[in-house]
Amino acid sequence: MLEINNLNSGYGKVSVLRNVTFHVDQDEMVAIIGPNGAGKSTLLKTISGLVRAQSGEVKFENDSIFCLSPDQVVRRGLAYVPEGGRVFPNMTVLENLMMGAYSNPGILKTGILDEIYTLFPILKNRSAQFARTLSGGERQMLAIGRGLVSRPKLIMLDEPSLGVAPKLVDEIYEKI
Repeated sequence: MLEINNLNSGYGKVSVLRNVTFHVDQDEMVAIIGPNGAGKSTLLKTISGLVRAQSGEVKFENDSIFCLSPDQVVRRGLAYVPEGGRVFPNMTVLENLMMGAYSNPGILKTGILDEIYTLFPILKNRSAQFARTLSGGERQMLAIGRGLVSRPKLIMLDEPSLGVAPKLVDEIYEKI
């Protein structure tokens, strides 16, 4: 499903990833583990098109997505949820979820919001509430929900438990 071969990436002249190679098969869950500063977030940002790769190969479903823009990557069926439950703080929960359909607004007519609300019922209760007023766990649920709105074939979660109360971590991992 996802194949990374000899991927090199970084920021400007600073190289962060060197010759990274791995793959993810259909229905497989893979964790990238390493210390702070090891390049885990850079790897996910590079795959999703937010950071331009210097060289190597990134394939999704046997098609190259190397150097595609983030919206093109999402349209191919790959979603990225950044670390820390990053949401749009001055938008409501519903508006944040709708942003997940930016590349394909028609998807909102398919009942996807009801599916997200079934997965994370607290979001339905808070749909008119500004995202800035949510707890860390609720923000993370919202960020994951926003990533799922596009109905991705593969979703990449960057530190999904960061800033989340321990009792909510289990709930989030259960949903994942």
